[in-house]
Amino acid sequence: MTLELSALPLIAFSACVRQGELTLVQAEGALLAVLGDASAPASVLGAAIHPNERAAFVSPPLNGAHQLVRLRASDASWRWFKLRVGAVQIHSDGLHYSAVLTEASAFKTLEEAAQRYRDYTEITSDWYWEMDAQHRFSYFSREFEEITGLPSSAALGRTRWDGLGKERLGHIDWEAHQQQLFAHQPIRNFEYPSRRPDGRMVWFRVSGAPRYDDSGAFIGYYGIAADISATRRIEERLQQSERLASIGQLAAGVAHEINNPLSFVRSNVETLGHYLGTLLTLIQHYSALEAACSATPALAALQAQKQQADLDYLREDAPALLEECRSGLERVRKIVADLREFSREGDTDWSEADIHGCLESAINLMLGGLPKTVELKRQFSALDAVRCKPLQLNQVFLALLANAAQAIGEQPGAITVRSGETDSTELWVEVSDTGCGIAAEHLPRIFEPFFTTRPIGKGTGMGLSMCFGIVADHGGRIEVSSTPGAGSSFRVCLPRHSISISMR
Repeated sequence: MTLELSALPLIAFSACVRQGELTLVQAEGALLAVLGDASAPASVLGAAIHPNERAAFVSPPLNGAHQLVRLRASDASWRWFKLRVGAVQIHSDGLHYSAVLTEASAFKTLEEAAQRYRDYTEITSDWYWEMDAQHRFSYFSREFEEITGLPSSAALGRTRWDGLGKERLGHIDWEAHQQQLFAHQPIRNFEYPSRRPDGRMVWFRVSGAPRYDDSGAFIGYYGIAADISATRRIEERLQQSERLASIGQLAAGVAHEINNPLSFVRSNVETLGHYLGTLLTLIQHYSALEAACSATPALAALQAQKQQADLDYLREDAPALLEECRSGLERVRKIVADLREFSREGDTDWSEADIHGCLESAINLMLGGLPKTVELKRQFSALDAVRCKPLQLNQVFLALLANAAQAIGEQPGAITVRSGETDSTELWVEVSDTGCGIAAEHLPRIFEPFFTTRPIGKGTGMGLSMCFGIVADHGGRIEVSSTPGAGSSFRVCLPRHSISISMR
């Protein structure tokens, strides 16, 4: 049975190239009808070649390769064809070859879709991954190395829990994740942290689906992973803001509950002082009359009781004890006032505030917990008001003071709180200590969430991160200088405001 070329869905042709000029010698095939009048097929084919693709016919793809070319159809549209060369002969008069053109519009559409996919993967901040049937990574797109800081070779051939997740950071249910994979279930938004080689913590969100071969056998997973570190930081700051609001409400409630009994205790102590003064005066009058009385057994007994009671000592000690009570109550009153200042209603909103007032509130709350070996010094300058969220700045200053105290510990040392102005647009507050200082390799990371050099259970690693976020929200910055063994300084720089407030 002979199959005519004219009946096949293709265009078969022969051509000759002489000194860069193309001559189509013969053409036949059913697809010639797409190009128009097939009475002169070679001429029709030559006229249909797109100007940009003519070079492909002059220098055709060899060694079994193919090239996509465009031909103009009879309706004036451009159609894609695949050019593949067969026999090639080189003679003295030029290059002779035979070739086949086949319909490639569908192939071109797929190729363009694949290119779009490649373009998307190039511009996305996510990376693509594949696993084998043992859940070991077998492929990463190039973004993996940029985001994780690791060469692909360091993670290929490893499972997720033995690779990026091997440190088991955070509270992640790895067992549930493994069971999900072992059951060949789709993965939806699994989040876990990892640490880059430079020490920075990053969070990933992973989604994937199982893969099966033609026989239905499980062959692994493919999926996508995103760096969600920025999102997690925002979430942490929102949670911290909520905690600040809760702390403010709690402080306001505590201040209210303490203030009521404190008021009548103070009142009673003052009344008791008056009563004591009256009694001491009365005793003094009785003592004066005692000298004028005749000696009797009753008087002798009274004098013995006076001696036993040591009235002279009571006269000196009782007023001193009352004064200590007054001093202690005044201290409690100031703490309550600072709690109320610390949690003023509305301070979660922007307002004009005296920066020294925020500082004093934080200082007063810290003073009671400072060891006697630690001296606190103030070096304030007259400053204008600053537009801020006072409750949040109170929290920043309290956190910096607490860090300074912890850096010094029980050793003798000093915390110095300074204020000043950089220029007409900026003021600053600085908390310095003479504590242990910060190692140079830790300085770049001190504002990272969860980063801490303290022992487990002694710190969450969120304090300075919270400070950084609050100050950044105020349009400011925190500058840090530290010398291991000598101490650290944290300077909070904030935009100034034009309303003048006297220094407290």
